[in-house]
Amino acid sequence: MFDIHPLNDAATARLVGLFLADPGTFDHAWAPEERAIAARGPRDSVGKENHQYWYAEDSGVVIAAAGLRENKYGSGGYEMDQDYFAVHRAYRRHGLAHRLLEHAEQWVAAKGGRYIHVLSGDTDAYAPARAFYLNHGYRQVAHIPDYYLAGEGRIDFFKQLGLLDTTHQDESTGGI
Repeated sequence: MFDIHPLNDAATARLVGLFLADPGTFDHAWAPEERAIAARGPRDSVGKENHQYWYAEDSGVVIAAAGLRENKYGSGGYEMDQDYFAVHRAYRRHGLAHRLLEHAEQWVAAKGGRYIHVLSGDTDAYAPARAFYLNHGYRQVAHIPDYYLAGEGRIDFFKQLGLLDTTHQDESTGGI
């Protein structure tokens, strides 16, 4: 079994970024800036309190990684938007994805996070990922056609982790 490690240093961040940006890691067409975004996420997470990656390796080679960060509002919502989640195809169906997601969810819960918001694609290449999120308690909350590329839309998944915080609602409108 492969151990899941938190990403804490720049050298490993570079390796995780190379893994995520490798054309063979994902089974989809890449949007023009996507590889750069995939490679940058792990590097950006180093030293950040509310941005984290985890990874697994086999003989020093990264075989799986996942990252997420608190939303731009700093409100306790976490998202996989500019961060990626992948398991090398030779290591799939061994529970690595489940364990990576479990680490991410536990980390968010320990920080008092309220939810995790995940972006995925709507093409056949993403069907296993969509099933994975649904099987892990996420629900589909949005679909935006042609978002990434013409013919490749975006599907958003959401999982509530804690009690809904209603302290910031406008009392005169009930938050509407």
